[in-house]
Amino acid sequence: MDIFNENVAINWEELPAEKIEGETGYVITRTKEIGNMKIRHNDYSAGFKADHWCEKGHILLVLNGVLIIEFKDGTSVDVTKGNSYVLGDKVQAHKAITLAETEVFIVD
Repeated sequence: MDIFNENVAINWEELPAEKIEGETGYVITRTKEIGNMKIRHNDYSAGFKADHWCEKGHILLVLNGVLIIEFKDGTSVDVTKGNSYVLGDKVQAHKAITLAETEVFIVD
């Protein structure tokens, strides 16, 4: 994996927070772009449901709570605290859902 050619420290509190409304609920996201990668720290509200299907690949780690990944075919997977999930580029359209407040680290 060719990530980038420098070492970078990220202080999440120094990055601007962006509030994004979902179909229901919202997510507060902080993003650091390095090369062609986005590294994000997301805080989802309880009852969040994304307002669109995504086909982009992601690597995620749930720091707190449970992230439900719903797929366009109607199936879903629950990713719990301390666990990761890898979504491939253009493999299956998906969206994020939460029942309770959830904190997730994402690389894409």
